[in-house]
Amino acid sequence: MDESFAESREVSVTEPLRQGDVLEAIDPKASMWQRHLLVVTADCDFAYAKHRGRVTCIPLLTAEDYLFEMQVPKIREQLAKPQVKELRQILSKSSAPLIGDRRLREWPSEQEPLEIVKMLNLQSAESQKARSAFEAIRILDKQADNLKETMRLLVEAQLISANPPKRENAVKRVKEKLREPYTQPPGDALFLTTIGLGLDAGYFAYLRHIEQVWEPEISLAPSHQDAAYRRISRMQDRFTHALVQKFAMVFMPIGLPKQYENLRDLYADYLGSDLT
Repeated sequence: MDESFAESREVSVTEPLRQGDVLEAIDPKASMWQRHLLVVTADCDFAYAKHRGRVTCIPLLTAEDYLFEMQVPKIREQLAKPQVKELRQILSKSSAPLIGDRRLREWPSEQEPLEIVKMLNLQSAESQKARSAFEAIRILDKQADNLKETMRLLVEAQLISANPPKRENAVKRVKEKLREPYTQPPGDALFLTTIGLGLDAGYFAYLRHIEQVWEPEISLAPSHQDAAYRRISRMQDRFTHALVQKFAMVFMPIGLPKQYENLRDLYADYLGSDLT
């Protein structure tokens, strides 16, 4: 790692609160959404008090928290789909009642796969495939305390599935999916190596979650008795501008209802209909 590079810099207590400042919660029990925040309120709003004392911020999540919260659920869904498909194919050839995809996902978390297969009264060859698929889903949905254990479960679920890949391929798939947000940043997040002195384990600025903090509750000094947050650093201008630009882009697209689009097209079609 290049120790001379950092996205953030130290900031003097004499410098006023500005866009790009990094805030740290005083409360050590603050949630991951409130532990570290990046100020996105514009400098001109601070200068002319347009913000009315409300400082708008986005959370800076540790890389582990971000991957655990945002990426792992998507990987679970991707890995569960072929198992659900396999179960649907097996059940379609049996006398078992029709079972929806949602129920097939939930069932293994409520009962042991062996018990489920017995209840379905499947043929021996099909029962083993079904049991493997249910077991894979059960392991996929099993909760873990940390990202490392979650990754192990994601690999194990693939290896125990109805059509297991080689272990190296199972590991590669999980790693590649978790590395994507770093190498191919999503539109609503940006990776940062460091957000302040000693905070260099890797973070993701998540742009869809907004927090507001009252300005009087922010201390510009290292500590303050009545403060809820203390400012610990300021992002370099280039990264502040990049983050704010991405933040704006997230909320620019506005989807409109299908009914509106149908009526709009109807009005367009009607236009000029009386012309001969």
